[in-house]
Amino acid sequence: MRLEPLCELRMQYENDAVWLTPYGGDERMGYGHGPGKVTGERLQGRIRWSNHPRRREDGVWCPDLNGAIETEDGARLVVALRGYSIDETVRQRRAIVAAAWFWADDERYRWLNYVLGVGEGEIDEDKDEWWLRVFACRNEVAAAESAITYSRPAQNR
Repeated sequence: MRLEPLCELRMQYENDAVWLTPYGGDERMGYGHGPGKVTGERLQGRIRWSNHPRRREDGVWCPDLNGAIETEDGARLVVALRGYSIDETVRQRRAIVAAAWFWADDERYRWLNYVLGVGEGEIDEDKDEWWLRVFACRNEVAAAESAITYSRPAQNR
C-alpha cells in the first residue's frame, strides 16, 4: 500500500455544539457543526460539516463526520469521516486517526469516488479546532492497474 498526500482539513466547531451524557455513565454523545478550509496540492476549497460523535466508556471519541466541500474551482464534493480520537498526554488535545470517503460528479474530481482516504491529526479541545491530514491509499499488490480510470487534476492550478 502506498499513501499519497491528498489534502488537509482544518475545522472549527461553531458555538452551539451539544455534548451529552444520556445514560449517566461514561458514554457520551455529541453534535456539532462548523466551517473549515481544505488545502493541499490535489484538493483545495472550503468545507461545511457536521459531526455526531460518540464517546465510548473507555474515553475514546468516535467521530462520525459528514460534509460538503466546495473547491476553489467551483466543484462540489461530499465527504465522510469515521475514526478514533484519543487523549494525548497534554490533556486538552486529542490525537485523531480516521478513514475518509469522497463523492463527486464533476469530471475533474470523479477520481475521488475510487479513493479510500486515511487521515491523522489533532483536536484542540480548548479552541474546539481540529485538523486532519488526509492521504489517498493506493493498492501496490494488485497484479494489474485498476480497470477504473480516472483523470488526475492538473498540478499547481
